[in-house]
Amino acid sequence: MCRLLGYVSNEERTFVDVVGEGFENFVELSKEHKDGWGISASSAENGKTTLVRDLTLAAESEKFKESANGLKTDGALLHLRLASKGLAVDLKNNHPFVHGEFSFMHNGTIKSISEIEKLLDPRYISQLISTTDSERYFYAILTAVEELGLLEGVRKAVRTISANFDFTSINCMLLSTDYLVAVCEFNERDSTEWTVDSHYELRYSAEEGVVKVASTGWGKDHWSRLPNHSILMVNRHNLTFEVLPL
Repeated sequence: MCRLLGYVSNEERTFVDVVGEGFENFVELSKEHKDGWGISASSAENGKTTLVRDLTLAAESEKFKESANGLKTDGALLHLRLASKGLAVDLKNNHPFVHGEFSFMHNGTIKSISEIEKLLDPRYISQLISTTDSERYFYAILTAVEELGLLEGVRKAVRTISANFDFTSINCMLLSTDYLVAVCEFNERDSTEWTVDSHYELRYSAEEGVVKVASTGWGKDHWSRLPNHSILMVNRHNLTFEVLPL
């Protein structure tokens, strides 16, 4: 239902710098994905995260223009929101969500929100600020990461939701001080939210000094496709990466 764009680089840069030609095409997607936007900018050196969110269309938001052109960082997530049916257009529901060193964004719908909460460590329940499935998905991942470590924790949370919940997509990106993680896991049998055939595909580009990952629909079809049921793990310190099965 939303659009995702993330990057990590070997120096502090802005979204405009990193994406370059065609970034305006991504911003134009906000005219469809119109229920607000958010950027989390995370420093690999000190773990500090800056979060900027707004309910104005990104294409019409002065705050977005200032952030995309002026917020320099070596790792960031950008989310354009189209609210899932039944969820309010409210700034608290805007992604990315941030907890400690982690920031997170999700694209898709996981049904039975109350059931997702059963996957969370109880201490996270009181920290929920939104009414979204996405924030609960985030804390389900963090609960599993604390148990098993980053890769296996993400795998456990995604596999559990995929096997036990009705969902359209659980595509997500998770950014920590050490890694950018992108998950491609969507329900090919449920195309109710699709606007194009490749609606839930994720694509990535590894260039000198930067790795970028994004949703489709804005002209970057030459980027490498991240297969469904897979994880992209990018090491922020040397920009090496692996595509691994879920």
